[in-house]
Parts: sequence; structure tokens; C-alpha cells
Amino acid sequence: MTAPASPLRVMGIGAHPDDLELTCAGTLAKYRSLGNHVTMCHIAGGDRGATSGTRAEVARIRRAEAGSAAALIGADYINLGVSDGEVDASNEHQKLLVTEAIRTARPDVIITHSAGDYMEDHNQASALAFTASFLATLPLYESDSPPLDAVPALFYMDTMAGLGFQPTEFVDITEQLDTKREMMRLHSSQLVWLEQHDEMDVLGQISTIAAYRGLQSGVRFAEAFAPCSAHLRTRTTRLLP
Repeated sequence: MTAPASPLRVMGIGAHPDDLELTCAGTLAKYRSLGNHVTMCHIAGGDRGATSGTRAEVARIRRAEAGSAAALIGADYINLGVSDGEVDASNEHQKLLVTEAIRTARPDVIITHSAGDYMEDHNQASALAFTASFLATLPLYESDSPPLDAVPALFYMDTMAGLGFQPTEFVDITEQLDTKREMMRLHSSQLVWLEQHDEMDVLGQISTIAAYRGLQSGVRFAEAFAPCSAHLRTRTTRLLP
């Protein structure tokens, strides 16, 4: 495949603050290092990802953490504020929210969750990204921003812990692994939450999975993806960095 002729506009759509950081932040950082525009979008506010505090307080903390992580690589940040556990691809309001976010970012490429991940918010976010990225091209599906000229290419990112995911494309993130870990470290509330709720050493997991995907693809550290091959999504150019 040939490389695209001009800088790309890239959008990551994750369910919760820190989902993109866990799964594709190395690739997003690499896109930025190559001069591409990146927008990071989380559909849910993260308001239930804590053991104490009010949901409004938790959401404020997590929005600030995610904004700091995006700023670290010079990415734009959007949070749509849906409550955790309530991401729903059949909800018309959420379809409109994601459509408007896509029209605001105007991506050539979208990266989102793979269907069949370990929690339903991830799966519904994947479906919303798929549906809304088509709706975003329809002039009579009205939102505040104008429609896109074409349906963006869509890539599915690795599942949590890589379970049930069969990648077909890889991105070498050897030079970006430290940045990815730092982006996750900025989610300090979640380092505590994931350890308490899931007994997860999340920074260790990031390194382990990157090393495993790197072993599969012949580099030291990598992230794994699968393209959406539906009509209007396929391209003849290499879009991953």
C-alpha cells in the first residue's frame, strides 16, 4: 500500500476516559509526531469509575485527566458526558452527539473499540462510531456542523488484554511507549481504581501487551488493529502510521 499524500485528520473514539490511552495512545502519539491532526473523544464521562466521591466530582476529575493526556501529545479533546454503563448505540441522542463530534473533528480515519470487548460500554461505543461515522455524511441528518464529504476509514483497536482479538495490522510504537505510559499515568485516579476494582497493574499491562504485539510483528513494542472492511470504509493507501 502507498502512503497518503497529505497529513491526515485522525479521531480516536473510546467509551471512557483512559480507554484510548490503554489501547491506541502509542499510535495516536505517532500520528502526531508525523504531523497529523488528532482528536481524542470519550463518549462516557467516567462518572462511575471510583470508590468514593459524587459522580459529578469523579467526572470532573476524569475529564481533567483525559484533557491532560491529550494535551501531552498535542491532541484535541472531546468528552460527550454520557454516564458510565449507559452508552447505547440505539439511543438517538447519543447518535447525534457522536455524529456532531465526528463532524467537529472531520477525520479521515477513526479508531475505536473492537466489538466483543469485556464490557458493554466498549461494544456500544464501537457501534456508535460505526453508525455515526456514516450518519455524519448525510446532509439531512442535521447537527450544528456541516456533513463530511466522505465516510471515514475505520479501524478497530485491541481489546483489553488482547483477548478475542485477531489483528491484521500493527503499528510500531517502540519510540512512543514511554509517551503512552505517561498519558496513562496522568489518569492517576484510574491507576488506583483499576488496582482496587480489577487488581490490575495497568502500566505493567501496557508494557506487556505492547511487547507481545511487538513480538508478533517483528518490533520491540507495537499496537494491534483490524480494519473495518465494510463498503465505503476500505482504502488502497496505508492509513496507519
